[in-house]
Amino acid sequence: MHAVPAIIIQAICKKYQLMKPASRSININFEALWALNDLSFEVRRGEILGIIGRNGAGKTTLLNIIAGALSPTRGEIKVHGRVLGLFSLGVGFQDELTGRENIFLNGALIGATRKELEHKLDAIIEFSELGNFIDMPLGTYSQGMRLRLAFSVIVNLDFDILAIDEVLAVGDTLFQSKCFERLSEFKREGKTMVITTQNTAWIERFCDRVVVLNHGMLVFCGAVAEGVAKYQSLLSTEKFFVAPVENSPKLIENTKKWSEDMSDWGKQLGTKEVVIESVKLTDRFGFMCDKIKTGDFLKIKVHFNARNVIKAVHFGIAIFRQDGVYCFGPNTVFDGYDRYNIEPGRGWFALAFYRVVLAPGEYRISVAIWDKNEAIAFNYQSGYYRLTIEGPHIRKKELLSMPYRFKPGSFLDKIDLPWAIGVLDHNILNEQWSRHIDSDQVVLESLKIFGAHNKETVILFTALPAKITINFSRLPVPRAGLYIWIGIYREDGIYCQGMYKKLKKDKRFSIEFRRLLLLPGSYNISVGVWDNAQHSFIMHHHGVYPLRVVSDRGHHGTVYLEHKWSWSLPKYK
Repeated sequence: MHAVPAIIIQAICKKYQLMKPASRSININFEALWALNDLSFEVRRGEILGIIGRNGAGKTTLLNIIAGALSPTRGEIKVHGRVLGLFSLGVGFQDELTGRENIFLNGALIGATRKELEHKLDAIIEFSELGNFIDMPLGTYSQGMRLRLAFSVIVNLDFDILAIDEVLAVGDTLFQSKCFERLSEFKREGKTMVITTQNTAWIERFCDRVVVLNHGMLVFCGAVAEGVAKYQSLLSTEKFFVAPVENSPKLIENTKKWSEDMSDWGKQLGTKEVVIESVKLTDRFGFMCDKIKTGDFLKIKVHFNARNVIKAVHFGIAIFRQDGVYCFGPNTVFDGYDRYNIEPGRGWFALAFYRVVLAPGEYRISVAIWDKNEAIAFNYQSGYYRLTIEGPHIRKKELLSMPYRFKPGSFLDKIDLPWAIGVLDHNILNEQWSRHIDSDQVVLESLKIFGAHNKETVILFTALPAKITINFSRLPVPRAGLYIWIGIYREDGIYCQGMYKKLKKDKRFSIEFRRLLLLPGSYNISVGVWDNAQHSFIMHHHGVYPLRVVSDRGHHGTVYLEHKWSWSLPKYK
């Protein structure tokens, strides 16, 4: 080890100025986020330093500052030597270019000169093990081949310090072993490396010391075993959401999913100190209705008469599917309004749903006026009102119809959609839960989930953007009657939504949701390729991709519906 440190970090802080979410449904102040707060430590020459912490702890921000991609808001960083940052593998790759051409493109983007890349070209190609594929268009590569090429570019360039962010799992097992061998070579050569990961096995195997971050603060710097123990202690004592401590909301991780007692439907419960006198369902034009179409506006207005002086009242409305599935149950407390005091007299409250994205079917509506603790209702009309939602494809038994779009996609997808939904029978998979069935014709390489900031994750936030990316390494030649199906299921097997796409030549595509309209809980994603000629799935991975959803609101049910409350109350004197 040399006396002069490779990296000196002195009291650095990093502040992000972020916009508030436009939706009223999100109640978190993200205006100022301190991603790093007063960090100080050194990285010795020739040392491998691990940085661990929960999602959002500040690991990637710190690594970007070390690599020179970001500047600290306050504090100072001194780096001695050339730094190479290994972040998103394959940045700038272009499908229409060959692997060889992409080496020069990717290398230029990460700061290498053409002369350096020409000098290292043979070594890069040899390390990638791509052989003759190196002169094939990148669009013909599997995801594993892409990762090999990208990693090979990085590890064959000259550097003094290598900053690696969560990208150690590259390719198959043999190639991963080769990558770890190269990292070991770098250590023997006296290279300095800084690695961020949540895989403690890698940290214990490769690192000399470890830094533990929590909410942007340095909580430990020292021996690996002690640091890993500290990190595991954080995992067991804190929730997984990692907004700044002072602003962290109490996140909801699960909620009610079924009607508590369907035998009460059609009954009026409660103390009757306040009596619900009438409930009107109206469309966007104000006409009374008991039928709407999927995606329509709906307003529920409740007129009541308070017989006594009532303190700390709040209102609730819930929608259930006919079989008891709890669709959505907001109340005024969940939505951040105060509990109100009312005097004897008449008043009303109303809830307007901008788009009822529930699938066609029969539903029941409950309305309630609750006490402070929601223990005994003043008046609760349980499943009292019927609502029919009309639309095509009722036999598919989906719960909702979230807006989504495929990328790449075209207007033809929407033309093909009704036919795809009509012929594809996912019920064939009823006995195939948790099974991977591939074939010679179709091989699914990966399914990944991304959250609001395009960060790969399995934990998403209600009503924020989300994306699912799907990569096939093999697909059959496109022909009539072949469809790709993606289904989202609740953890208890309720089919939430299906997405359908006519099979084309695209092996990689994404499904994007402008707002993920799922309430907190555990879900699973299924993927299948349907052959209508055989009336069967060529392949399927049914319920094998886990997903969790969290929220800062306590709404009950499965489906989040955008809504707005209004009311007129007898005043409390």
